[in-house]
Amino acid sequence: MKTEAVARHVLARAAAKVGGVAELASRLDVRPRALHHYVTGQLVVPDALFLRALDVLLEELPDKGLASQQAAQSLPESKRDR
Repeated sequence: MKTEAVARHVLARAAAKVGGVAELASRLDVRPRALHHYVTGQLVVPDALFLRALDVLLEELPDKGLASQQAAQSLPESKRDR
């Protein structure tokens, strides 16, 4: 269950990631003005739009295997392989 504050934050982060509200609106197939209203809280963010914006953010996450490997390499040797 999402809260509106979380939904707005996800939209804002996704917009920042792709270069702005207009670019995100294009990627999400919504009008830029409508997206602006969602981000500013003037309209309630539909669940489908929230999930599509979340997908945009998840594109930036590293591969799980790679992230685990990098995390393990950052540990001191005394804490590895425990």
